[in-house]
Amino acid sequence: MDSNVINEVVKLFKKSTKITVFTGAGISVSCGVPDFRSENGLYSTVGDKYNLPYPEAIFDIEYFRSNPAPFFDLSKDLMSSKIEPSLAHKFIARLEDMGKIAVVITQNIDGLHNKAGNKKVVECHGTYSTAHCLKCKRKYSLVEIRESLENGKVAYCSLCGGVVKPDITFFGERLPKEFYDLYDNCPDTDLLFVVGSSLTVQPAAGFALALAARVPSILLNLSKTEYDNCFTWVVNDKADKICKIISDNLDG
Repeated sequence: MDSNVINEVVKLFKKSTKITVFTGAGISVSCGVPDFRSENGLYSTVGDKYNLPYPEAIFDIEYFRSNPAPFFDLSKDLMSSKIEPSLAHKFIARLEDMGKIAVVITQNIDGLHNKAGNKKVVECHGTYSTAHCLKCKRKYSLVEIRESLENGKVAYCSLCGGVVKPDITFFGERLPKEFYDLYDNCPDTDLLFVVGSSLTVQPAAGFALALAARVPSILLNLSKTEYDNCFTWVVNDKADKICKIISDNLDG
């Protein structure tokens, strides 16, 4: 960890009042939520565990329609009520309490930003908090399907018997309207803070990279990415560790 870099990062946070935060799976790893693309990430195990044609099939809408069981079994690990926000989540919530947040854009589906206390959240890959029947389109709340999710059992519609799918965005589905609205109505931003993302999943990553070209930017990720040179400052370290250091120095 370069102390000079950290000092410059802290200075940016102190003077910024309109921060756009963009988070990926790396921010939730310390909470017990697996990431996807690292050497020991979720995609390294699910293919064999569920006999999938390819690892990403577990989040492919066409595969889900034909065989939803693997996704629901995986959900019991992703949706445990015991999972709590990390120090990094709490730091971002603190920034909002301080009036420094323009918007929090997350690629994650774990709901931990909301649980930490953030209100200005755009879940660009959807959410577990609502669901709908693929057959009759009846809407469901998380309360109605939580038991199925936490037990790893397929949720079925009480009206027609169709499969109930959480409103997370699968491969082959369009991202939520709230994400595309950001292109037309992006909040005024004076700092971009990217945490725990390799910036490989489009189109969400493209939004962050476009913003990084216009404003001062910080990338905090455990490992290097192919887009490091697009950012003003890059810190390759654990999100919780660095966010605690920044938080401890905000009032200094």
